Amino acid sequence: MRICFLGTNERLNYLREHASAGVELDNMADFTGTKSRPASIESRMEEIELAQWVIERSIEAERRGFDGVITGCFADPGVDAARERVRIPIVAPGETALLSARMLSHYFSVITPLQQTVPIAREQVRKVGIEPFVASIRPFGVAVERIRDRDPETIDKLVALGLQCVGQDGAELIVFACASMSLLTDVVQPRIGVPVINSVKLSLRAAEMLIGAGLTHSAMTFPTPIKLEHEVAA
Repeated sequence: MRICFLGTNERLNYLREHASAGVELDNMADFTGTKSRPASIESRMEEIELAQWVIERSIEAERRGFDGVITGCFADPGVDAARERVRIPIVAPGETALLSARMLSHYFSVITPLQQTVPIAREQVRKVGIEPFVASIRPFGVAVERIRDRDPETIDKLVALGLQCVGQDGAELIVFACASMSLLTDVVQPRIGVPVINSVKLSLRAAEMLIGAGLTHSAMTFPTPIKLEHEVAA
């Protein structure tokens, strides 16, 4: 089983450590492409930039014979459009985490990096269809690139916010709406006392499951764009 991960070498190595036997992971670092990737995603503008990058690389991954793709941003930019262009499964960390949260709890909180990303998180839970089960959406107040530093003070602040979600909002589970934040899950979950979803690791397991079961997205839901069909026919 070959899976393409659309993310950094650091996260690629993390996924390789957790991959099941026989699973090969690669991020096509040799592929230049024509689209660029923002350093972090903290706005809709940056989501649109990343979406083009995700679409282009998903097409290339299918061309190279990968069995599936895992995208690297919790907001899932470009995922639906990429599904229109390829037939291999495109696994989105945000969608996977939020739907799993609903399966594992009745009421959960979403922690997003900044106040400015709260509206984006709110839109995402509505799109996925789990808004009635969200206890709260709270901003962490720390930029994504600072979260990556794993500073002890940052970790303490994240634990404190998680405890507020549980104690004040009634959350039974926590979703970190940021892939960089998710990589802190193993450190903070024991201190928060409720399940905390690591969207990065969970996306890997979801990809392994779908590919192993021979499943991918429906062509009825994500049809090939009609203009592209006409080009092929011509």
